[in-house]
Amino acid sequence: MRPILLLMTLLLVACGSASSTDRLLAEVWARDQQPRLQLQELTKAVTVEGRMELIDSLLVVVDRVERLDAENMAVVDSLLQEGLPRGLSEASYKTIWIVIDHAELEVQERYLPLIEEMAAAGIVARSEWAVLHDRVSMKNNRPQRYGSQSVQFGKAERTQLYLWPVEAPERLDSLRVTVGLSPLSDYLRQLTEAVGITAQYDPALTVEELNAFRENQVPMTE
Repeated sequence: MRPILLLMTLLLVACGSASSTDRLLAEVWARDQQPRLQLQELTKAVTVEGRMELIDSLLVVVDRVERLDAENMAVVDSLLQEGLPRGLSEASYKTIWIVIDHAELEVQERYLPLIEEMAAAGIVARSEWAVLHDRVSMKNNRPQRYGSQSVQFGKAERTQLYLWPVEAPERLDSLRVTVGLSPLSDYLRQLTEAVGITAQYDPALTVEELNAFRENQVPMTE
């Protein structure tokens, strides 16, 4: 982590200033989001449009995102040492969630109960807890519950985009409603528009079958 950011975090933990913590987390949010927009554009250019001349630029941005994610998680870890800070803005609590959502699996598993408590208390949206819950399930190679996670693999005209298999396909839309997520048809349309590839969903597809299919492709991103 950059020394000045670490120093700011340690001072905030010591003094407990909510307004100062809000300002720090606003910076963390920007550091999380800005490079991801560039990453999304470059990933689409390389994987969908086949512009392989951009692969080096893509790898540079991937490295930057990973470095910033680790630095942001160190900030959040420090802030949560004595429990969840009180009196922060809605945006700050959302930042805490998104940094955890973008962290390594071990960190996501450790903080998943906290995010669930925050969602139950209305501090973050239940949909945000559901996204993290699904992400942990997918990383553990288990079916997801709320249908918020997808995988992209292949390259150029062979690129595929699949919804990760779900626990109970017959109840998926009703489960999504309980956590404030839109109907699956709307989500698949939005995902298709964002990525530039038709998002596919096969309710009968198992994790094992999808992984077998992916093994015969060239994996690019998740």
